[in-house]
Amino acid sequence: MKNKKHNYNGKSILSRCSSILLILALISVFSCAPLQYSFDARENSKFSTFDNLGIAKEDFIKQYGQPTNKGLYQQTQAKKVEKLYYTEKIKDFLVTTEFIFENNILKQMERVETRNNFQEIREHLEMIK
Repeated sequence: MKNKKHNYNGKSILSRCSSILLILALISVFSCAPLQYSFDARENSKFSTFDNLGIAKEDFIKQYGQPTNKGLYQQTQAKKVEKLYYTEKIKDFLVTTEFIFENNILKQMERVETRNNFQEIREHLEMIK
């Protein structure tokens, strides 16, 4: 076996270091991009194009999953009203949409609340100061 000596000059080492630093800088810049809106944030509500009034409650739940919360009351002897609430994260906001079912048939959809997550956090931090 021959012993080979590797001669690294200063330019070669500097070039490698600057390449590594460039790669690390690019990784850090692009890895922070999802944090702007969070990993699971959506651009639009999954209900933004919904227009299927009259759907049965069971079919609605099969399609959109279990609600975040619900309300229930008996309006008349023959009319049971149930409200299903779905909350979604859309960009920096939490959006709650209400679906009203009468006798298990969807009669109405309405956005009932929009909250800005980061604004609330800022307000709480300012109160602590």
